[in-house]
Formats: sequence, C-alpha cells, structure tokens
Amino acid sequence: MRSVAFATLLAAITTGLAAVTPQLSQRQGGSQGGGGGDVFLVVCTEPNLASGTCSTAGGLNACRTFIPPFNNSIESLASTVASVACAVYVNDDCTGDSLIVTNLEVVDNLAASNPNLKDALNSFQCIGTA
Repeated sequence: MRSVAFATLLAAITTGLAAVTPQLSQRQGGSQGGGGGDVFLVVCTEPNLASGTCSTAGGLNACRTFIPPFNNSIESLASTVASVACAVYVNDDCTGDSLIVTNLEVVDNLAASNPNLKDALNSFQCIGTA
C-alpha cells in the first residue's frame, strides 16, 4: 500500500515541479554523459513530502550541492530509483554527517528520524545503475 501511495505522490510532485526541474537539473548537472534528466531524489523543505515544497535532484557519481532554497532546509526526502543509492551530507563537499537513501525509501520527517540532519543537508552523491 505504501508503494502505491508513494508512486501517486511522486507522480503529483513530478507534475507539479515541471517548471522547477529544468533549473535544478541545469545547476546540479545530470547523469554522466550529459543526459541531464535523471532524477534520483525528491527533496522537500517541509515534512511528509508536502506538496509545493519539493524539487528533484539527480546526477550520478559526483558530489553535487543543493541549491537555494533547499540547502540547509530539507525536512523530508525520497529515493526515486531502486537501483541507485544516494547519500545526503551536511557539508557542501559530501562530507560530514550523512544519511543514505535507496530502494525507493521515503524519509517523511528528518526531525523525528534524524534530528541532527533536519535543515542541515547541503550536498548529495548518488551511485548505481540508472
């Protein structure tokens, strides 16, 4: 049941963020080889992947920084591809305290699950097979 709810929520987020995604993809970069459209994370500035507070992030095998308003303000996030694992970090250079999300995992509320990471994430790195 949870995977059906997540798929429905992800579809709504993706549709609602169509205008934001190109800006984020351009600044974050895409997958190796210049694909540019690969999305591996949904990040939100409010708990529970609240609609209107989320955007997407992607790119493989390189450290990438979150752009404003997402740096230092992420409260929930989700993995979007089962074959890709993404680590999110407190420092801009993919160092420091971190959390790994994979296998379509949803982190509904960082304040509850990882309070030291709430509003503290600044970079991410994804590895795997897209």
